Amino acid sequence: MNNETMKTTNELILKYNRPAPRYTSYPPVPYWTHAPTESEWIGHLKTSYNEQTGVDLYVHVPFCESLCYYCGCNRTITKNHSVEEKYLKMLLKEWELYKAKLGFVPKINSLHFGGGTPTFLSAANLERLMNSLLENRSESFIGSVEIDPRTVLPDHFETFRKFNISRVSMGIQDFNVTVQRSINRMQSPEMVKKLVDQLRALNFESINFDLIYGLPNQTVETIKETFDIVSELRPDLIAFYSYAHLPEKIKNQKLIKESELPTPEVKRELYQTGKRILEEKGYVEIGMDHFALPGSSLHKAMVEKKLHRNFMGYVDKKSNIMIGLGPTSISDSSLSFVQNAKDNEPYAKMVEAGKLPLTSGHTHSKDDLLVQKLILELMCQQEMHLQNKEAIPFWHEIEKELESFKEDGLLEMQPDRLEVKTPGKGFIRNIALSFDFHYRTKTTSARFSQSV
Repeated sequence: MNNETMKTTNELILKYNRPAPRYTSYPPVPYWTHAPTESEWIGHLKTSYNEQTGVDLYVHVPFCESLCYYCGCNRTITKNHSVEEKYLKMLLKEWELYKAKLGFVPKINSLHFGGGTPTFLSAANLERLMNSLLENRSESFIGSVEIDPRTVLPDHFETFRKFNISRVSMGIQDFNVTVQRSINRMQSPEMVKKLVDQLRALNFESINFDLIYGLPNQTVETIKETFDIVSELRPDLIAFYSYAHLPEKIKNQKLIKESELPTPEVKRELYQTGKRILEEKGYVEIGMDHFALPGSSLHKAMVEKKLHRNFMGYVDKKSNIMIGLGPTSISDSSLSFVQNAKDNEPYAKMVEAGKLPLTSGHTHSKDDLLVQKLILELMCQQEMHLQNKEAIPFWHEIEKELESFKEDGLLEMQPDRLEVKTPGKGFIRNIALSFDFHYRTKTTSARFSQSV
């Protein structure tokens, strides 16, 4: 990258780098209003349900054995595995409540375990859980799970294979020892390589690595070190996320020394370095923060324009409905969103009382659904079709902002379509932000991470 290009990039970052949602949903959670009642929520599910596509299930397991300082997930730190039994009972009861209130057993299109650490649960308990959840699964069922390389056991792999949980995601973050020590997540390349070899020997369909840039003590040299190791291990998919330092909101991030964090300029260089190495090694950028090997599930979905983005990130298969089980889980009926109680005790009390543990939500307006479709298209395909511009809220203001993006070489405009150019991919959250009418009209104390 020559100095002139670097200067132009830095000027664009200075112009556009601002707090913005990540748009895993629309509207973003801070702008939710008109939460559906339990009966309305069940009504939305029944309206949207299609037997052919069934439902996608997300199961949140909130337990971890150790604290990662950077983590913003909802989790409980404990080494006491006696908590498993009570938690398993609550998950099973929540699912029984859904089946009873719907009046039928939904067909399961896909199942994703997230956390926390899903493999905190024993293989036997995971088997009990899946026996209940997957009694009516689709012939084309897809199963995926997030695992911690430090604690996963061979018994877990056997259970996953039994239920066709064939896609695995690992929290790697960084391979440099100094960086790992700064975030309290020590795991050697040798440990991860052994695990990758085991998964491939067992014919798991795909392996994903989660990596983070902007962590304390990261430098261009440490990122090169990490990506050299990643390139050797060659996972099918890579998520390369920006670290959002929000210690006033996420208390454990106060354990990270701010003096050790890279500057915004260095942070951007870390991303560009990792991206360049991945592309040199044959990976394709498939969406914001995500890369895939040609022929992998997400790459195929991108080529076929079937890529979708939801609360779990990018996915290649989607039903009209996603039901989240466990505390903090978010569900989507296509007509509304709901979120479960965030803490374990309130969640358990509601479930024990025979109530779905819903504590917040949003019922979509006509404008929500229109803008949701546009932003999804933008985030998944780097383009947007604009056949009915006048129906888009604040279109005339948006049009002026799009002209600015065009002048800066970030997108191309046609009468009924916009397409993000290669330099614009790094600013895609800003383009999406222009269409976010809630952001324009609402005031909120919510903190979003920087867009670039």
